[in-house]
This record gives sequence, structure tokens and C-alpha cells, in this order.
Amino acid sequence: MIVSIIVPTFNEEESIERFLERIKTLKKRMKSFELIIVDDSLDNTASIAKSLMRKFRIRGIVLKRIGKRGKGSAIRDGLKLARGKYIVLIDADLQYPVEKIPYLVEKLKEYDIVNTKRLRKDPLYRKILGLGFRFMVFLLFGLTIETQSTFRAFRREVKEKIDFIANSWAWDVEFLYKAKKYGFKIYSYPVVYGERIGGKSKVSLITSLKMFFEILKIRRSLC
Repeated sequence: MIVSIIVPTFNEEESIERFLERIKTLKKRMKSFELIIVDDSLDNTASIAKSLMRKFRIRGIVLKRIGKRGKGSAIRDGLKLARGKYIVLIDADLQYPVEKIPYLVEKLKEYDIVNTKRLRKDPLYRKILGLGFRFMVFLLFGLTIETQSTFRAFRREVKEKIDFIANSWAWDVEFLYKAKKYGFKIYSYPVVYGERIGGKSKVSLITSLKMFFEILKIRRSLC
């Protein structure tokens, strides 16, 4: 098994079919891959995914969990199941370009981690929030790369070395900080970040506040 694609999902029944249709097209371009969906949904995302993976003959597994345990937790569980030499993380809402997965994997021949940089037009308030968050991450962790893009790829050696504890979206910051600390080579790959296809955004003021406090908790634990 060369590539393991890990997809954390929460209530994505409106987009999961189109997402898997795009994953199916990768079979023409990638020699071998497995798909690992880690699902905390309250809707039928898991059952739809299982059915379509059989229909499209996509090798992999759907791990159905009880309760919303957080994105970091979902990715940790996905990594435990991953058998690939290379690991790819991506969301199922189609905001990230699935067709770029082979390009990220190709870059792993030169780098340890390929971290995507999102290119998009945001309203002013989101730009201000984003700048504020990136400034805080820089002050606390010294990171200048984008930390909140789920779409990234890394070698198996990175998975085996880095042990992150964050359960929320804050896992990205902890993961990349430790990667930098261990000296892994990181490449920033620009991608166009589109609009969500179906469903609702999982990010709210409450989740943003939780992530802020978890980042502070991570910073204290690393001191």
C-alpha cells in the first residue's frame, strides 16, 4: 500500500457522493491507495460512504464513531489504521481539490511534509480573523506557514515520530510545531480553496474559542 488517504467527516451526506466520485478518478493516476473515513456524523454519511466505496471499488474502511470527538481525535484514529508509505489528509466537503492529491504525493519524494497554502477570496471579517489567528500562532509557536488547512501530506516517518494530543482543529498547530522542532522538511503548496458543497461549516464562534484555549493549553504543555 503506497498512499493512505484519511478523511475526517461530520454530517457530510450532501457532499460524500461527489467526493467519492472524485476519489474514484484517482485510480487512473495513482498506482495504489486506501481510503480511511473516520466519521462522527449524526446523519447517514457513514452508511452512504460504505455503499459507494463498494460500488466504486475503492479500497479502504469507514470507521464509525459515537459522539463528536473532534477533528484531531479523528485524524489520530485514522493514522492508527493507515498502512501507507505516504499519508494524505483531506476533508470531504470538496473545498479542497481532490485532483491535487497525486501532486502532493509526488512532492513527498523531496520533502517530509507538504502543507497546502489556501488561496481564496474571503470577506473582510474573515481576513481580519485569519490574520489575527496567524499572528497569535506566530507569537506562541514561531510558525509562519499556514496551519489551518486540513489538506496536507506527509511521510510515514512523520506519523511515527509526532505524537499530538489536541482533539480539536488546534491539532494542526501542534502537529506543525513539533514537525518543525524535529527538523522535518516542510513544503508549502498553494491550492485554490473553494466553496463548501452541501452541508454547513463546522466552524463557529464557540469552536473558535475552544481552539484558542486549546492552543494556549498546548503552548503551556510544551514549555
